[in-house]
Parts: sequence; structure tokens; C-alpha cells
Amino acid sequence: MSLAVEQQESPVSFFADWLDSLDRRCERFGDAINPILVKETRQSLKSRQFVVTFSLILFAALAWTVAGSLSMMPQIYTSPSAPRMMIGYYAVLALPMMLVVPLAAYRSLESEIDDGTLELLSITTLSPWQIVLGKLFSAMLQMLLYFVTLFPCLAYAYSLRGVDLPTTLLIIGSLAVAGMVLTVMGLFFAPVSKGRGGRVMTMLVLIIVLLLAEYGVSAMVIGMVFYGNPLTTTDLVFTVLATVAFAIAASHLMLTATAAQLTPETENRSTAIRLSLLGFTVVCVTISAASLVLLEQRGIGIYMISLFVLSAIWTISGAMMVSESDTMTPRIRRELPQSFLARLMLTWLTPGPATGTIFTITCIGLLTVLQQLSVQYIANTGIARGTGIGRLNAYIGDPGLLYASYVVGYLVIVRVMMWAIRLRNNPRVEIGLAAFVVVAVLAALLPYSLQLHYYDYQQISYDPAWQITNWAFTLFTALDQGLPAWQVHNIVGGAICLSLMAVFASWKATRPRTIATPENVRKELGL
Repeated sequence: MSLAVEQQESPVSFFADWLDSLDRRCERFGDAINPILVKETRQSLKSRQFVVTFSLILFAALAWTVAGSLSMMPQIYTSPSAPRMMIGYYAVLALPMMLVVPLAAYRSLESEIDDGTLELLSITTLSPWQIVLGKLFSAMLQMLLYFVTLFPCLAYAYSLRGVDLPTTLLIIGSLAVAGMVLTVMGLFFAPVSKGRGGRVMTMLVLIIVLLLAEYGVSAMVIGMVFYGNPLTTTDLVFTVLATVAFAIAASHLMLTATAAQLTPETENRSTAIRLSLLGFTVVCVTISAASLVLLEQRGIGIYMISLFVLSAIWTISGAMMVSESDTMTPRIRRELPQSFLARLMLTWLTPGPATGTIFTITCIGLLTVLQQLSVQYIANTGIARGTGIGRLNAYIGDPGLLYASYVVGYLVIVRVMMWAIRLRNNPRVEIGLAAFVVVAVLAALLPYSLQLHYYDYQQISYDPAWQITNWAFTLFTALDQGLPAWQVHNIVGGAICLSLMAVFASWKATRPRTIATPENVRKELGL
């Protein structure tokens, strides 16, 4: 009798034990994952912003389902009706994905800085990367909930015929990628400005960027829904892979910069940013080269966009790297390369204006060489139909050389200026970017004004004796009329001379500067 009772109770007890085991595993998993993610998820799911947004999404989806279906009666039974319904559901989903969630992520990190909570978190075992990733994953979890909520609506729209499955997947993928990148951008903007007025301006800039991004993605989605996907299979695969790779590289760079801004000044902020910048550059160069090889003439547009992106990112980051402080804390010096080979190869990744100058000049030089080789490749393969090597040099080759030369020359000047400023002050690296803008503006305005005054304010033509430092006039003349080879060589030669001067002035950077790790620090680190 007792044996029969035990046999009857065994399935119930087994199920109860299984639930207890699952509960313990879930609890251990919750303790093991990022604590910031747990905190942010609990706060965000209980916040008024999420409740209001989620309720409005449900109401808008239901309202559009009823109103959209009734407005297309009775043709909805006989003719394809998916495009109109799909656009409505996209509008409902795009607003929180590309506007509400990025702004919420921005405000979340900004409030941590305003309230001083971030200073309390900095004395715990949490690293800046854990804080940033916790904010990001919490925002992505909200996006996932929005996706899950509207997935039945998208399936309903797809069942009405008129939009194929690849287009539907492209719409969902575009929203996911755009939402992730814009959320990362919101986190990146949060710690940029320290003052209240600067934060207001930063938020306005972020809102403008979000609205422009939503407009661009929406225009692309509406075009695909109503007119179909114009890309071939090769173009589509390349576009998807290139977009995902660029989004990941750009997001990693912005997250690295955000974590660096949250890192105390006593620690190494520069190495991670320089490595991420190298990774971003490799991705852009790979996309540019693959577009020329796979897409041929259709890839020239992607190639030109890559040139502009790399030119902008290296100009901005270079102005900041040459403006870093040359003061190194003992913690940073303990992490410097020790052997001769390591100092020779890895010194340029370590913090400091000298290493930053050499690192930037070297990378810009390598990119310029690759750009000149790409011009030769385009001319030899005939990708740009009807355009010979002479016109390619006039449109791409010479302007690329001139721009790189001017950037290198101005960076060396900014390096000297920031060295003089840091003798009595300790400005932020953003001041270096402002100094670069000032140097570039003065280098263009002063010679133009002097030549204009010398000729009694009559119309003047380009004269290299006057305008050799004027990057704007020189580039405009090179694109409009072309420049003789000797003028281009003079400007490039001047940049090379300034680069060599910067290299020789930074010889101390390769000297041994490491210090021994104290015994108590070694015990804390478990060494």
C-alpha cells in the first residue's frame, strides 16, 4: 500500500524538484550577468516611459489593424493589400525603436552622471564597460519586447500579399540595426558635455540626428515596400554584410569612447580607443575594396563614401590624440611595453601626445598610399568608364594627397600649440579639435586676405606663392582646373618634412618608461 502511494507521488515530487532546480539556476544566472543590466531592466520596465510607450504601441497597433483593414474593404479579399498595412505597422514600430529608446538610454546615463551615481559605481568592482553594456543591453531588451509585440501584426500584413518575405526581413533587420546604432549614439553623447548648457545642446544635436536617421531609414523602407527591392542578389548580400560590419565597427568605436570618458584619468584611456579606431578603419577599407572588386562601377559610390568617412574620422580623432596630456600615472606606466621589440611596435598605442602624433601620421600615410593605389586600380580596370588616369588623379588622386598633407601639417602645428598651452593649463582633448579648426580657418583666410589686399581687392587667381597654406583654395583649384605636379609635390614634401620633425622630436617616447609593480598591488591582482 505504501509503495503504491510513493509511486503515485513520485511524478509530483519530481516536477517540484525540477522547478526548484530551475529556479536555483535562474537565480545563479541572474547573479552572474551584468548587475547594471538587472538594475536597468527592473527600472525601465517599471518606469512611466516604458509603460506609456508600450501602451501606446498596443493601442496604435490595434487601431491601425481595425482602421487599415476597414479602409481597404472589400478589395482586401481580392487584391494585394500588404504594402499599406506594412507601412502603418512600420510607423508604429519605428517611433519607439529609433527615437524613444535612444533618448531613454541617453537620459539614463546622463542622469547617472548628474546624480553622482556614476562616482559611486566607479569605486565598486564594476568596470566602465560593464556600465555601458548594461545600459545598452537594457535598451535592446526593450526593443525586443516591442518587436515581439508587433510581430503578429507584421505577420498579418504579410499574409495580405503584396510584400515578399525578403523585403519583410529587410525591414525588420533595418529597424534592428538602426535602433542599435542610434542607441549606442545616445550613450556616446551622454558624457560628452559636463555643463548643463552643453548637455542641452548635446541633446538637441542628438534629437536632430535621430530625426534625420528616422527620415532616411523610413524613406528607404517605403521605397522597398511600394517599389520593390532594386538590388540584385550580389548587391543585396554585399549591402547586408557591409551594413552589419560597419554598424558593429562604428558601435564598438562609440562604446569604447563612451567607456573611456567614464574611466578615471589615472587609468589608460587611449589604447582601447586606438585599437578600436584601427578596427573601424580596417572594416571601412575592406568594404571599400570589396565594393570595387564585386560591384565594379556600382561600387564607386561606396568607395567615395568610405573616403569621406575615413577622412572625417581621422581628422577628428587625430586632433584629439595630438592634444592628450603627456602626464602618466604610475598605474599607466606599469602597463607600458618593456622589451625593445614591444616598445618599437606597441609604444604608439600608449597614451600621450607624442605617440598620438606618430600614430595618426603613420595611419594617415598608409591610408593615403592605399588611396593612391586604388586610383591606379580603377584606372587600370576601367571601372570608371570614360575616365582616364589623368581625370581620376584630378578628381580623386591629387585631392586625396593634398587633403592628407594639409591634415598632417595642421596636426603638427596643433601638437606644438597644445604643448605650449599645457605648460600652464590642463585642457580637455576636445580643445585640440577646436585648435585644429582655428588653425585650418586661419591658414585659409590669412593668405587669401593678404593677396586680396595686395591686388587692391580685385579678382585674384590661385598663386602658390601666396596660397600654399590655403587648403580651401588649393583643393578647389585642384578639382576645378587641376594643379601642376610640382605644386602638389611641394605641398606633400612640406607635410613629409613636418612629419619627420615630429618623429625626431618624439624620440623619448620609445625609451624605457615602465616602473615595477609594487608588491601590494601584485597581491591584489593575484600575480
